[in-house]
Amino acid sequence: MSWQTVIGLEVHVQLATRTKMFCGCPTGYGEAPNTSVCPVCLGLPGALPSPNAEAVRLGVIGALALGCEVHPTSVFARKNYFYPDLPKGYQISQFDQPLATGGAVMMESPERGPIAISITRLHLEEDAGKSIHDRIPGYTAIDLNRAGTPLAEIVSGPDLHSPAEARAYLVTLRQLLVYAGVSECSMEKGSLRVDANLSIRRPGAPLGTKTEVKNMNSFANVERALESERRRQLALLEAGRQVTQVTLTFNAGTGAVKPLRSKEDSHDYRYFPEPDLPPLVLEPSWIAAQQAGLAELPVARRNRYELDFALSAYDARVLTQEPAVAGYFESVVAAGVDAK
Repeated sequence: MSWQTVIGLEVHVQLATRTKMFCGCPTGYGEAPNTSVCPVCLGLPGALPSPNAEAVRLGVIGALALGCEVHPTSVFARKNYFYPDLPKGYQISQFDQPLATGGAVMMESPERGPIAISITRLHLEEDAGKSIHDRIPGYTAIDLNRAGTPLAEIVSGPDLHSPAEARAYLVTLRQLLVYAGVSECSMEKGSLRVDANLSIRRPGAPLGTKTEVKNMNSFANVERALESERRRQLALLEAGRQVTQVTLTFNAGTGAVKPLRSKEDSHDYRYFPEPDLPPLVLEPSWIAAQQAGLAELPVARRNRYELDFALSAYDARVLTQEPAVAGYFESVVAAGVDAK
């Protein structure tokens, strides 16, 4: 009897703001370590957070671009865990009352054709700092420049059934977010990061035990890591053994996954409402205004190219892969050049 792979992705997208989520420190890339910091993002006693209005706006735009329902009231929460790159000992995130829920991404599956991947939730949170293991021999260095950087976490449903589908979903999701102006989505700069959950089951059976793969720095490596983890789980199940719920890391050099630690559940983080921040309340009229001002998204632009310029579906898809290329094409056509 065959096995079915089940994959869900958690995508962390850095929002395109000039300053951090709860303070005024800059979010520029490539600054000297530990220079873009202040008492708030260092977690010093007495420092109080203040939400970044532009980060909230971009989070709402991202949610609307994904077809989510944006909730007029959402709540920031403390997510407690203890790593050296999180100086407060907790991350300000959202838990049981997120910014938005219930969207979908339409995509082209390499195996199944056009499919819809559900979006369970989009919530706002701050990033942690960065642990650097190769700077000082025998030690781990910490750079807190990223601590407090505004993120939108986008959680898909368990709707993907192959590593190739996961890669295709990420390409489609990135394109949507770039078109909407939410983020530049550069994996090289860390502004898009992926955690992948994978389990295996018999078709029609309940979901199997899932594992989570972290630390992937390209869409190609997401696909490679999931292929490796699928092989590992299949070998266990075919041998009559059980899959253990663990968090894994992927070694791009060897192409193998390696367990890091047992995988946490939500109760391990001891979430509770952030006492230093009131609920985030958005006026329905303001949400409607963001919906009305939403940029033209890739599917709408492709359809327009086919209708207005009589282009093939292939030509329209190639031209709209990046908004800068599409904008250049339209400028050339507007100057009088034949569209084809």
